[in-house]
Amino acid sequence: MGEELNVISININGLNSAKKRRKILGKLCKEKTDIISLQEIHIQKSDEKYLEYPKLGKLFTSPADKKKKKGIAVYIREEIKTKLVFVDPNGRILMLEIWLPHKKVLFAFIYAPNEKQQEFYKNLHEKIVEFEQKNVCIIGDFNAIMAYRRDYKGEKREKKRILPKACLEMFK
Repeated sequence: MGEELNVISININGLNSAKKRRKILGKLCKEKTDIISLQEIHIQKSDEKYLEYPKLGKLFTSPADKKKKKGIAVYIREEIKTKLVFVDPNGRILMLEIWLPHKKVLFAFIYAPNEKQQEFYKNLHEKIVEFEQKNVCIIGDFNAIMAYRRDYKGEKREKKRILPKACLEMFK
């Protein structure tokens, strides 16, 4: 493995349906990826077994705490050394340490809420700081945009949520 990683991140909007699960996970098997992050899986802890798909790699989850809500699933290619370091009980954050050839990186996989984002990002930042890592990668559904003008072109313009200050401060 070189310094580059092939990553896919998708808000899946539920994987409770066996048919949808087979279709999506089957398609992902055809991709040449190192990391796959799925947000909004809607799978509870008791049903995690349905997400096991060895062809996709090692499975890590932050399951939904309620049916039809939240949840994250992450697949890491088998050859990549990985350690699970944090799972949010609300199905919103999953953190892994991943060893690349010349460095260790803290990956934070997120599914941000629509409401109370300022609080969510403040808590995420505090959790990241706890690990004292200088190499950090945040992947997932931020449920917001960086800048309205840069994210929307053309005629269709809907009002979308701008990333809160607490999120932007993490990147300083």
